[in-house]
Amino acid sequence: MQALLALSLVVMLIYVLVIPFNFSEPFTDRETLIIYNVVLIGVMGVLLGATPYASNDLAPGIQRLVRAGIILLAVMVVGVSVYALVAVLYRTAQDTLTMNRLTIIGWNVINIAILILLLVRQALSGRANWIASLHDTFRWAAVLYLGWALFVLVASPLIF
Repeated sequence: MQALLALSLVVMLIYVLVIPFNFSEPFTDRETLIIYNVVLIGVMGVLLGATPYASNDLAPGIQRLVRAGIILLAVMVVGVSVYALVAVLYRTAQDTLTMNRLTIIGWNVINIAILILLLVRQALSGRANWIASLHDTFRWAAVLYLGWALFVLVASPLIF
C-alpha cells in the first residue's frame, strides 16, 4: 500500500495542478463531479491501507517517508474535497436537494472533518506517536462512516 501512496500522491498532484485550468468543470458536468468523489473515496482507502499496523513494520527511514506522504496526501485531499463539496453545494443550489446529493454532501463533510482531524493529530502527536494517532483517527472515521451510512439507509428514504 505504500507504493499506492506514492502513486496517489502523483495522481492527486495532477488533480491539484489541473483544477485551475478546468475550474468550472465539476460545477457544470455531473460525470466530472462523480469522478472527483470516486477518486476521493479511493484516496481515503489508500490513506488507511498505507498506515502501518505497528512502528516496527517499517524501517525508520521508510516511516518518515510514509508519514510525510500521508500528511502531504491528506493536505491535497482536503483541498480537493472542499472543492468537490462546493461544487455539489452549487449544483444543489441551482437545482434541488436529492438523496444522492445529500449523501455526497455528508460524505464530503465527513471526509473533510476526518482529514482535518488527521492533520491536527499528526501535528500534535509528533513522530513518536504518529501511527497510534492515525489509528485513532481511522477509528473515529469508521464510526462517522457507519453513522452516515445508517442515516442514508434509514432516514434519507423518509425525507425524500
